[in-house]
Amino acid sequence: MKPCDCKMMKDCDLLQEQAISFNGRGIGVDSIGVILSIDPHIMIKFTHKTFRSFVDWYLEDQEK
Repeated sequence: MKPCDCKMMKDCDLLQEQAISFNGRGIGVDSIGVILSIDPHIMIKFTHKTFRSFVDWYLEDQEK
């Protein structure tokens, strides 16, 4: 199962990892969407659909 497949909290419980972090920056998932954290005081939450749009844009080759 991929983190983007989580629709309910029980789905998130099936993941091997619900979040990862490096040097105080992290990304995690819950049933509502994706949570980006910069430090303990700053968190940004996106729906799965919105986050997917950002990821698709980031990974798309724009040389045409």
